[in-house]
Amino acid sequence: MKGVLLGGAAANDRAVALLCRAVVVVTGLVLLGVLSANVAARYAFGMGGFAWAQEIPEQAFPWFIAAGVVLAAQAGAHIAVDIATQQLPERGRQVLLVLVNALVVAAYAWLALLALEVAEIAKLQQSTILRIPGSYGYWAMAMLAALTSLSAATIALRIALLGAGAAPEAAPEDSVT
Repeated sequence: MKGVLLGGAAANDRAVALLCRAVVVVTGLVLLGVLSANVAARYAFGMGGFAWAQEIPEQAFPWFIAAGVVLAAQAGAHIAVDIATQQLPERGRQVLLVLVNALVVAAYAWLALLALEVAEIAKLQQSTILRIPGSYGYWAMAMLAALTSLSAATIALRIALLGAGAAPEAAPEDSVT
């Protein structure tokens, strides 16, 4: 049973990571393409660029950031104060990490629901030129929250089954200390 649960958690993590990497690549290319085209248009046509070029990054950037946040959470590269966990024995550290991740699951699931509610309200607003609904950025927030909640659930499961050593830790080069 333990193997099945861990296998399911790993498959879930791979699917979330694949989706988020695809979102980062696609939105990154869109951002790069639109901004480059706008700069080129400014110089080539001697005008202020494309009028619509500001609206695309406004819509793509939240997705770019949201996917990156989820990837960071999966890798343990988010901001954390771990001095308390370092002072606890192995079993205490395991219990604390499971509880913290359970709290993250609940908080981000709630945030996902709230983001969907706000998206429903914001869809009535549209961008000036392209008429893009204002809900897109909130859908990105909902994705961020739902996938972070899901990732925290798999982290909690892994820690509960394998111990505190199963908690993800960012690579030393990604650390601020």
